[in-house]
Amino acid sequence: MKQIKAHYDGKQIVLDEDVQIQPNTQVTVLVEENGDLNKTGGGKTDPLEIFGKAVDTGIEDFAENHDHYLYGTPKRKHE
Repeated sequence: MKQIKAHYDGKQIVLDEDVQIQPNTQVTVLVEENGDLNKTGGGKTDPLEIFGKAVDTGIEDFAENHDHYLYGTPKRKHE
């Protein structure tokens, strides 16, 4: 499954990026009703929308050792 940015121009759904899918591929469209394309720059994500979306993992050194938790690399020494 992939996510594709698009907008509705009043008559049809217009894709905002090039997409490589086969003809007659079934798609599902989810409508995000809280977004105003003119407010966020023509479909681009508003950087301020990321606030409030962080998740508390409970891991104190996650930012410093994210490669360890994601990929299994050795932990960095806390300085």
